[in-house]
Amino acid sequence: MRLFSIVLCAFLTWQTFSPSVSADEPKRLDPRSPRWSPLVDVIAKVEPAVVGLFLRDEETGGFNSGSGTIIESSGYVLTNDHVLSSNSGYVVLGKVAGKFEVVGRMPEKDIAIVRLLHVKGRLPTVPLGRSNDVHNGEAVVVAGNPGGRGITITSGIVSSKKTYLDMPNALIATNYNLLARDDFLRFDAASNRGNSGGPLVNMEGKIIGIVSRVNPEEQNAGFAIPIDRVRKLLGRIVEPELRHDRWVGISLNPLAEAAVVATVEEGSPAATAGVLAGDVIEMVAGSRVRNAAQYTLVLDQVLRESEEVELLASRRGSAIPVSLQTVAVPRLQGIELDEHEPGLDYRMYLGKFKKLPEFEEMEVARSGQVDSLNLEEIQADQRDDFALRIDAMFRVPEEGLYRFQITSDDGSRVFLHDKLFLDHDGNHPPMTVSRLVRAGAGLHPIRIEYFEGGGAQTLTVGLTRLDVSKDVDGDDTDPETERTPVEMQFFRVPASDPESKPTSGAPSE
Repeated sequence: MRLFSIVLCAFLTWQTFSPSVSADEPKRLDPRSPRWSPLVDVIAKVEPAVVGLFLRDEETGGFNSGSGTIIESSGYVLTNDHVLSSNSGYVVLGKVAGKFEVVGRMPEKDIAIVRLLHVKGRLPTVPLGRSNDVHNGEAVVVAGNPGGRGITITSGIVSSKKTYLDMPNALIATNYNLLARDDFLRFDAASNRGNSGGPLVNMEGKIIGIVSRVNPEEQNAGFAIPIDRVRKLLGRIVEPELRHDRWVGISLNPLAEAAVVATVEEGSPAATAGVLAGDVIEMVAGSRVRNAAQYTLVLDQVLRESEEVELLASRRGSAIPVSLQTVAVPRLQGIELDEHEPGLDYRMYLGKFKKLPEFEEMEVARSGQVDSLNLEEIQADQRDDFALRIDAMFRVPEEGLYRFQITSDDGSRVFLHDKLFLDHDGNHPPMTVSRLVRAGAGLHPIRIEYFEGGGAQTLTVGLTRLDVSKDVDGDDTDPETERTPVEMQFFRVPASDPESKPTSGAPSE
C-alpha cells in the first residue's frame, strides 16, 4: 500500500493541465431526439468544469476526497472549507490529475477558493448565478465526486429555498428575527460523502449553491450554501490586494451582473488613474470579466506576477483604457506610548435589543474596567438584556498580514482606529466573522460593541498572523500556510490624547 502511494504521488507531481484536459465531450444527439432533454444539455455544459479534490490523510496514508467547480478559466475552483484538511492536494479534471493550492478560505462560512497549478490555456467554467430568486420545486443538478470515484451527476428539485440549520424547529423559529442567521438551500437530489464543495446548478446551467452537507436522519435532505452569500464574501476570502501587498483601490458591487465599480479609495492608484464609481470593468490584463467575483480572481492571478494592472473600463458607453501602477497596501498605523496600563474599559446599557442600539442616546447603567475580554466578569449578575461598549488598545507584535475575528452571541461590531471594521449585528447564535488587515507594529485602538438578548452568551476575539511561505519549487504558496495565533494583549485608552508617533510610514486607512 505504501509503495502504491509513493508511486501515485510521483505520478501526480508531474501532471499538468492543458486546454484538452476537459472531460470527453458527449456525442451530441440529434436536437430533435427526446433523449437530448434540457437536463442532459445542462449536464453536458457543467460536467467538464467539475473537479474531484483529493487530500492526503496523514493517519491512514490514503486520501480524503471532495468536490469543486472551476469558476475562472485560469484554474480557480470554488469549494467548501471543510473539504480542505491541508493547504494543498491533488485534483482530477476529466481524465488528468494535477495539483492545487489554497488561495483563500473562510472557515466560519465553510467557503474556500483553490487554484489549479500548472494550467495551460483556458479551462471550462460554470458561471455563477443568483440565489435570491430560487423557487421551491425548481429543477436542479448536483455534480461531485462522491466516494472519490469520479464525477457523478444527480438531479432533483429545490425542496426549500430557505432553511435554517441552527434552529431546532419551525415553532421556535417564529420567536426570532432570522435575518442575521445563515440560511441554506435544501434539495432532494442524491448527495453523499465527497459531494461537499460541488455545485448545485439550475436549469440555466448556473451555480446557485455549494453542496455542503446532508442530514443522514432524513431522506433526500441535502443542503447548499446560497451562491449570493458566496458572491458577497468572495472578495474577503481571496483579498488579492492584501495578500500580495499591491494596492489597486477598487471595490465592486458583488451582486451586480457586471463588474460595476462601487467605490474607489481616496488616494489609491485607481483614483489617480481616473477610475470612477459606476464604471464597468470589462477586462483585466486582457482577460474579460463579467462580475465582481471574476474580477477578484483574475486580479489575484495578475498581482501574483506584476505590479502593473491594465484595465479596460466602460463609462456611459465609451471604452476607457486604464493603466495603473500598484503600490504597497496602506497599513493600519500602530502607535507607541511611553506608558500604557493593561485592561479594557466598558460601559453597560440595559434594555431589550434585537440589534445594536444607538449608544449615544442611552444612559450608562454601569461602567468599569477588566483585565481581559471576559464577558462573564463584565456582565456579573446581569444575564440577559444588556449591551456593551468596550474601548481598549491591542498590541500587534510586528508589521504583517493578520486575520482578525470576532465570535459573538448575539450581535457585535468592531471598530479599528474609529472606523467600522467588522459588522456582526443582529440576533443570532454563536457565530464568527473575520477579515484580513495589514497592520503595523504597535498599539491599535479598538472599540467593540455587543448586545445580549437571551440564551447563550459569547464574546471572544482573536488575531492570527499569516505569512507567505515558499514551496519546494520556490513558488509562493498560500499566504495562510503559516498561521500563528497572536496573544491578544489589551491596554486602556489614555484619558487624553497622548504624544505618540507612528511605527509605520504608510498612511492609515
